[in-house]
Amino acid sequence: MSRTPRAVAAGLTGAVCLASLSLLSAPSSYAAPAPKPGKTVELQLLAINDLHGNLEPPTGSGGRVNTGPVGDGPATATVNAGGVAFLADHLDKLRAEAPHSLTVAAGDMVGASPLISALFHDEPTIEALDLLGLDVTAVGNHEFDEGVEELQRLQDGGCHPVDGCQTGHQFEGAGFPFLAANVVDKITRQPILPPYLIKNVGSVKVGFIGMTLEGTADIVSKAGIAGVDFLDEAETANRYTKELQARGVESIVVLLHEGGTQARELTPQNSLFNDCNNLTGPIVPIVEAFDKAIDVVVSGHTHQAYNCQGTKAIAGKLVTSAASFGRVVSDLRLTLD
Repeated sequence: MSRTPRAVAAGLTGAVCLASLSLLSAPSSYAAPAPKPGKTVELQLLAINDLHGNLEPPTGSGGRVNTGPVGDGPATATVNAGGVAFLADHLDKLRAEAPHSLTVAAGDMVGASPLISALFHDEPTIEALDLLGLDVTAVGNHEFDEGVEELQRLQDGGCHPVDGCQTGHQFEGAGFPFLAANVVDKITRQPILPPYLIKNVGSVKVGFIGMTLEGTADIVSKAGIAGVDFLDEAETANRYTKELQARGVESIVVLLHEGGTQARELTPQNSLFNDCNNLTGPIVPIVEAFDKAIDVVVSGHTHQAYNCQGTKAIAGKLVTSAASFGRVVSDLRLTLD
């Protein structure tokens, strides 16, 4: 498989993709093994993370993105960005560029949400994500804010046990799967939700493994997660990579709610989004421990935007993150064979 990813900042014109997160950039190239002779399939992955129920554009700095320096001084230019309508517009435009497109997320799509979503237990955000055409998401730590049972209700549907369905509206649950490969029942040791999803893209099987950070138990209420354990990310991903390969999967993408931070040296030659400046944080050793068969890692949690590809790839893997609140979209172009 070869990869030609672009990083796209939602809401801006021009090419913006995750493998290079600049707002107005041309597609970036990614050095990968050349595909074998024969028929290939082009796949577009549009990746987001950390929406946090921001149905409306966020206010303040959370609703803006930096587009680069102004002149030679320290000031940076910013534009308004974020929210579901903003995100939908740009997803539609990007999808029009590719016959095969999947939209994926790396967790925290709900939780710590504005009142417009939180008041209704994030049901409006789940329904909005269905309308956006989300295909699959990993769970993040905030998906556990109200506990495992509430997460399973968001997946399966039904009335909230305290004040649900009071208006007569029946919540049907998410039309996309939450993946939780490293969240297991303490007794059965089985994942509480599917560990992975396989999608057929033309004649090629693509596998998506979804996980939250192992440290989730340290940052959410203990009461709601008493019956589960959170496992090591790399060990979990590597185990399911072998299982996916046994099922004929040829390309593997990890959706991981863990991330890092790059050194943000803004210069005219160095875009804030389309780069991977000395990336540090938990994501780095995790990816370095991943099986070599894993091709792409879509990350999140730190609300940062970065595009680690080419010479800045981590252990030979494309690693991306799309900021937060629907302000940035990662547009990855993969050649499958």
